[in-house]
Amino acid sequence: MGGTGSGARRSAYAGNVEDVLALDIRRLRRLGVMRTGGCVIEDIHWSTGGLSTPCVRLRVDLSDVERGGDMIIAGEMPDGAIRQRIAIEAVPSGFGGCRCYFICPITAARCEILYYLHGRFASRAAQHLSYAVQGMNELERARRKAAKLRCRLHGSGLLPRARGSNRIQIVERLREAEFDTRALHNARLRSLCGGSGTRAGPSGRR
Repeated sequence: MGGTGSGARRSAYAGNVEDVLALDIRRLRRLGVMRTGGCVIEDIHWSTGGLSTPCVRLRVDLSDVERGGDMIIAGEMPDGAIRQRIAIEAVPSGFGGCRCYFICPITAARCEILYYLHGRFASRAAQHLSYAVQGMNELERARRKAAKLRCRLHGSGLLPRARGSNRIQIVERLREAEFDTRALHNARLRSLCGGSGTRAGPSGRR
């Protein structure tokens, strides 16, 4: 017989996607980096709040989109230099044109976001990453939603500041999220206080 826990499945969890640097093909497309029919070279910076800002140079070649393309990532990351090639596949869209996907260098699966871990970019599944929201309670999820909307409103990292009608919609959604957060926070306080406004002691006495 094996030792204690020998039959248990070992978790491959390596962290949360929110805690690592990422390249989102949708954001790159909005920035004009993913341009079908051409080759684009662009410097990408991440805003991490630290003293140093990670930066890489992307060379995206989609000059022959029918045969696919590739992206060369070169630069300095927090744990050293990187030079990596990522294949890009163009899939015909039902509305005309095509939609591009990264091909994960580990699993060969299509993905729209690549995450940086252990010196390379790869898909979430390949990097064994999870979402922070999976371990959150309802109040924590509400706070996270409000924080994400604030980032979209003011701009963060590769995401530009919201403008025009999109900004108005985000402001409304942020107000609703903040209202829900306050309601959940107050409900939690009431439950801790036994509904009377006075927190119960260890013995149940007030």
